[in-house]
Amino acid sequence: MHIRKTDFEKAQEAKAIIEKEYYRQFTYKDLACLVGTNSTKLQVAFKIITKKNLYEYHSLVRIEKAMYLLENTDLKVETIAAKVGLDRTNLNKQFKKIHGISPSTWREEQERKDHSFYMKSA
Repeated sequence: MHIRKTDFEKAQEAKAIIEKEYYRQFTYKDLACLVGTNSTKLQVAFKIITKKNLYEYHSLVRIEKAMYLLENTDLKVETIAAKVGLDRTNLNKQFKKIHGISPSTWREEQERKDHSFYMKSA
């Protein structure tokens, strides 16, 4: 299959949509329709640009957003999961796959790091 410059541009548009609307569910077909291209070409170009398939990239973006919320808010893990478009079980599963620990454990570790930094600074 021949991938053109416009196919890469469409894949970049799809990537931007995922990054902005990470809480939504997307398929290649959905994104292809949104950016006006063929889903097969989008799939190939997206993989070349991100080095990941749609599911992997979408999961990574969601986990990054969840990490931000875990570190900067007091929201419950269930609430954070819902905000990033997942249920708690899937957030735990995907978070552990990337970081090797649960979101709750990660948050506790960040709080300990912050606390020890402030103790050293005082």
